[in-house]
Amino acid sequence: MLTLQRNWCVALVSLVVVTASVSAQKAKKPAAAPKATSMSGLPTTVLATVGTEKVTYGEVERAFQKNMNRRLTALNAVPKDTALEFLRLYTNYRLKVQDAKDRGMDKDSLVRRDIESNRKLLSETYFFDKKIADARIDELARRRTKELQIGIILCNVTVNGSGDSTLSVNKANRIIAMLNAGANFEQLAKDSSDDQETGRKGGTLPFLTGGTIIKSVEDAVYAMKVGEHSKTPVTTRYGAFVAKVYREEPREMIKARHILLTPKEGRDTAATIALADSLVQVLNRTNSETLFAQLAEKFSDDKTSGAKGGSMGGYYSRSSGIDANGSKLTPDFEAAMFALKDGQVSQKPLKTLFGWHIVRRDSSKMPDLIAERDQAKRIYRRIFFEGDKRALLDSLKNVWKYGWTEPAYSQFVASVDTNKNTTDTGWVKSIPFALMQQNVYHSPRVNYTVEQFADSLRRRLDMRGYTLNRAGFERGMNKMTDPYVIEQATEGLEKQYPDFAALMQEFHDGILLFKVEEQEVWSKLKFDTADARVYFDSTRSRWMTEPRYLVTEIYLLNEATANDLRGRIAKGEDIAELAKQYTERDAMREKSGLTGPLSAKTSKLAEKVRDLNLLQGSIAGPFAMDKGYSIVRLERIEQPRQKTFDEAITELAPSYQDQLQKRLQEQWLSRVRAKHPVKIETANVNRIWTK
Repeated sequence: MLTLQRNWCVALVSLVVVTASVSAQKAKKPAAAPKATSMSGLPTTVLATVGTEKVTYGEVERAFQKNMNRRLTALNAVPKDTALEFLRLYTNYRLKVQDAKDRGMDKDSLVRRDIESNRKLLSETYFFDKKIADARIDELARRRTKELQIGIILCNVTVNGSGDSTLSVNKANRIIAMLNAGANFEQLAKDSSDDQETGRKGGTLPFLTGGTIIKSVEDAVYAMKVGEHSKTPVTTRYGAFVAKVYREEPREMIKARHILLTPKEGRDTAATIALADSLVQVLNRTNSETLFAQLAEKFSDDKTSGAKGGSMGGYYSRSSGIDANGSKLTPDFEAAMFALKDGQVSQKPLKTLFGWHIVRRDSSKMPDLIAERDQAKRIYRRIFFEGDKRALLDSLKNVWKYGWTEPAYSQFVASVDTNKNTTDTGWVKSIPFALMQQNVYHSPRVNYTVEQFADSLRRRLDMRGYTLNRAGFERGMNKMTDPYVIEQATEGLEKQYPDFAALMQEFHDGILLFKVEEQEVWSKLKFDTADARVYFDSTRSRWMTEPRYLVTEIYLLNEATANDLRGRIAKGEDIAELAKQYTERDAMREKSGLTGPLSAKTSKLAEKVRDLNLLQGSIAGPFAMDKGYSIVRLERIEQPRQKTFDEAITELAPSYQDQLQKRLQEQWLSRVRAKHPVKIETANVNRIWTK
């Protein structure tokens, strides 16, 4: 029950300031990156000036880590040539932004409106990340490096079919008192747990890790030491829990393979066991992964894994299953696999419900911290974020004096039919007229009368179907007032968090870059036939036709017939005459099998003829072709020739557009550099990237 989280509570901008890759590193194998050099004042060290703007190491490193997808790589840890190439790209970016400012684009009302509207999205995401998400994700990631095995006792006392939280907590406290007095946890779980499934097992659950059980229970057990039980009940909407930690282990991840043998026709149980024993002896004498894979492919009755040499897929952990799909193994198989060391084969066959297994543990590893944080982030966003967000907003509302206005609110609730919802548009008729103008909700930023609130519930599509009770009204008012709370909470984020100020500056500059580049490059990137002809004339050697092959072919579906005809050709019969009688390609008998000229780019037959390196007049085959067999004679090769402009235009157009884009970019940047000269601070660069 508890381990299947889905049964319970489980139940904006990315600016690319540098789009080009570092071309200098493509031409040769990258040199090993030197260790990062530690230097005081490094972030503020000026690497270049663009006009009067100083470009610092800190901002270039930030851009490098973000745009080159190397978030953990210090800029001074990469080769100097790589850093200089990126610095060149970054200064080009700054030149473009400077040009946009020179044109007054930063003062354009549409640009300012765009920045302001998107700030709301950016600031909201950033605020919730800083206040709740980042710390919780880090905590989850740390927890996911460990696995716990725990026991639980659920106390869910029901009265008239519904859970009574007070009685449930009282029951949990009595159980804790018995545990404190020395009672056995497993026996209490069997006798007292209101979750029959786990109770039958003495409350013991499979191994778990961060993000796989109810948050409050997870928080409690990760705070305990091995052997400890809950000191106070863990309250949830499912009841009150008492938990105990049995084991804590590093979350080891294992890659394994197995051979499954089952009795079948022609092999009874005794013969199956004997075969398993003999395979174990062979594998323990010659402990080879290759041999294991060969035997698995030959003998395993698990055909899926057997076809892969017995491999069970990706890495497996006790708490998360196979990383590729989350599949869990049976407890006895899992225990046998974890009892082995890397490279070991089980000393005897393992009996399970499925048959007899021979297990090999190939390798193991500990969780990758970066990958686990990414996984923790996905888990947190999917399961916990909305609840934490709601709790934070409610706490802010309490501090800032947002709330219902009594007694108007109680009178409003009492005046409506709580069995209805907002899809019944006539529900407002029962509200007394005198009540309509009274304030039902107050806050420092906005107040609502009963009439205003009721009108929103009745008209807004995003509140359609809300229940007409306190829970539904709370939900509706949150929908109306949360934006005000978020707006108040995110005021002044730039002063509070320098990272957010930098993010907003990137967004601001990104919009300017987009608009100025649209004017200078993209709007001018049109196919000009006359200009394209000039480009064609300067690159003629690139636009050549492919060699084309004229062949006579006999195509047959039957290999024996093909071999027979090949023998007849060898004795002197003409391939064209035989093709006229026997070829089985549509409409090719009347052509005596003559086909082509064919290009190897578009024809498998021509590709085969090319690869055979045939001489004119030579015969080859039969060879497999198109689910049949072909015998061919090469009649002629049309050698490559210079394409005309019209022939080359389809292939030429993308290349022409690419060089035109580069030309427009460089012409534009040259003009801007004349106004805003770029200077690389060579002394600082050399000091940072020392040999």
